[in-house]
Amino acid sequence: MEDMDTASTHLRAALHERQLHGWAKAKYWAAAIVGSLYGEAPAMFDLVVTRTSTGATVMRTPADLGDPQALLDQVTHDLETKTVAEFVAEWRIIDDPAA
Repeated sequence: MEDMDTASTHLRAALHERQLHGWAKAKYWAAAIVGSLYGEAPAMFDLVVTRTSTGATVMRTPADLGDPQALLDQVTHDLETKTVAEFVAEWRIIDDPAA
């Protein structure tokens, strides 16, 4: 089997604390207070996928489904086991990160 050029060669994933300002910050805290009553707080982190060559962001999404670390672990696993084309199709990225 020949070596596969994995997506991790071209892309990197990380969790970034959400940067909120003005009304967005007020809405976040209001949602956090209401959400805490129901056990569903808004996302505190974004999952960010960047190009390793330029640092440009190719995907940013709120890490709001369950455990943010579990989401990062899944994306990291996919980057290490899929080609760029497979990763782009799986995560529905419009921009081609290998370009």
